[in-house]
Amino acid sequence: MAYYDEDQVFIAEAIRDTLNHNSSNAMSAEFLAKTLFICNSLDQIVTLQLQGARDSIWLNIGSSFDVASGVNTYQTVSDYFPYYRIQAQCSSTPTSGNLDVWVIKK
Repeated sequence: MAYYDEDQVFIAEAIRDTLNHNSSNAMSAEFLAKTLFICNSLDQIVTLQLQGARDSIWLNIGSSFDVASGVNTYQTVSDYFPYYRIQAQCSSTPTSGNLDVWVIKK
């Protein structure tokens, strides 16, 4: 049986503005392969940017990507950093729904 771990970094995040929202941090530890599992029940498109850090300096990993309203999707990550977080932003203010994101590590 394969061993994995996961951190939920956005837990029912009710975004109601167009500001950047930072998730909680996920710790990578010895895991190299990671998948972001994203559930967007917001009534707007959300733009996500994965960031990584080795200490307190956060760097963007790859390009930002959009997740449509009402969509569950995933994104794979092959870059290694000890810590991960996600920035979420909507270009139009959502009025309902929330955002859930997990970092699944294997």
